[in-house]
Amino acid sequence: MKVFEEMKFKNLTIKNRIVRSATHSHLGNLDGTISDEELDMFEELASNDIGLIIAGQFFVSREGIVRPGSNELAEDYQIERASKIVSRVRPHGTKVIAQLNHAGAKAYPEDNKVGPSVIELEKDKPARKMGVNEIESVINDFIDAAYRAKLSGMDGVEIHCAHDYLLCEFLTPSFNKRTDKYGETYEGRFLIVKEIIQGIKNKCGSDYPVFVKVNSNAAEENEQYTSDLKKMIPEFKRLGVEAVEFSGSNFIHMKYSDHNYYVESAMNIKGNTDIPVVVVGGIRNFADMEAVLEAGVDMISISRPLISEPDLITRLKNGQEKARCTSCNKCFVVGKKRCVLNKD
Repeated sequence: MKVFEEMKFKNLTIKNRIVRSATHSHLGNLDGTISDEELDMFEELASNDIGLIIAGQFFVSREGIVRPGSNELAEDYQIERASKIVSRVRPHGTKVIAQLNHAGAKAYPEDNKVGPSVIELEKDKPARKMGVNEIESVINDFIDAAYRAKLSGMDGVEIHCAHDYLLCEFLTPSFNKRTDKYGETYEGRFLIVKEIIQGIKNKCGSDYPVFVKVNSNAAEENEQYTSDLKKMIPEFKRLGVEAVEFSGSNFIHMKYSDHNYYVESAMNIKGNTDIPVVVVGGIRNFADMEAVLEAGVDMISISRPLISEPDLITRLKNGQEKARCTSCNKCFVVGKKRCVLNKD
């Protein structure tokens, strides 16, 4: 099967086409470091045929975390525990990159949330508009966090520009109403991401792998957002981005009967740009995986099914028909047990 074929990026080679997409684990230590439970989780994933683990999300500053117990690469002391992920997965031939994020209008604590403009994602909990000096500070936070990821031994980083977090808010016209250089045009909305990627390449080396995760659609002003993104994809290529992982703004509302949610939109946005593409969403069995790869996607990415069954690929190889995950989304709220189908 193609899913078990080697994937060669420009600066990174993966043993197969299976990616564990980053997700909040609900297991992190309160000081932002990786917990022993998380290390066990990563090792279990690696031992069950996962080619690439996108670890995290790792938040780039204390002000940008999404909740207490979030993983961070905001301080140097967090490097040592992050390095243990590498030592736990490497014996299985698995590569690991760190997803870097700032929660923006989703951040905790809720009394000082920031965004490109005033944004109210939750009633009576608005985020205030960032000043240019704050934007520049966040850019440096991402660059510094990427360097810590490199020092930890991570094989690269992924910049999280999806799911209504801060960088997604900058890229999304319905959120970003700025009239300065960080808004107004697609170049302006893209500028913060561009400067982060350039800064990482300058500090970590031009050959240090940088992935980017984006939504393939937007809940509002989707036509403008899609038009913008089609122009950004060639920019990612020019900036030396290793691959683009596509998710979507509406994954949490998709039905169990839906499969391979974002393949069509991802390939449409990629167009003729020669850049590798990873797609996450609604991939539940080998038939789904092969269909995604046959559509021209380079790697398939899985999140919620691997929360429910970290050994899913082994189970499928042994004859299980499909993932037991029903996309109920309770894994976002049930805490350390993660999946309601888990009995212990």
